[in-house]
Amino acid sequence: MTVREASPAQVGTWSAGAQLVAEHLRVPVLAGRLYLLPDKAVDGTAAYQADIAGLVKTLKRDGVDIEFALTKDARGYISEYSADGVAASIALAVAIGVSSDGVKAAAKAIAAAARARVRAALGRSDTEADADTALVTVKIAELELGRPGVIMRGVEITGSVNQIERLAGETLSRSVPAPPPLEVATAPPELPGADGE
Repeated sequence: MTVREASPAQVGTWSAGAQLVAEHLRVPVLAGRLYLLPDKAVDGTAAYQADIAGLVKTLKRDGVDIEFALTKDARGYISEYSADGVAASIALAVAIGVSSDGVKAAAKAIAAAARARVRAALGRSDTEADADTALVTVKIAELELGRPGVIMRGVEITGSVNQIERLAGETLSRSVPAPPPLEVATAPPELPGADGE
């Protein structure tokens, strides 16, 4: 496979995520856990790329909290290869809550999943440097915590594996509400005896 080095990254919306989540997220949703969404539906069956079969097991071994969005009996696999210069694509769902630590952890896990996905697609013949600079598309369905299957928004990021963690962190942090402003007194406090008494 020819690896095209990443050009400047692109971040956009991903509207298909809502449908994928509604139709295919069939496991309980936990905060911070990644859910690997299927790549497409074939004859009404959700299908993953064939080279992704060991991805979840490998990522779990490496400490990433990730599960397939579908139960084992509901999964199918297909063999297709990208012709658009993207080495790999991965679709994930995540519920991160409102903490900045949750965003950082989710971004790190998303980057690990993207790196493992590219390595699976490229195979063992390519070097680690090829995998880190290869172009990857990461589609993220950001789930609303406490409301399974409800997505707040969908984001699609295309860039090198090296860019994914930063871009995912920046993009996901936009959904974390800023802390409320501190109340600032506009008038000095009244001092005893200051009113002329």
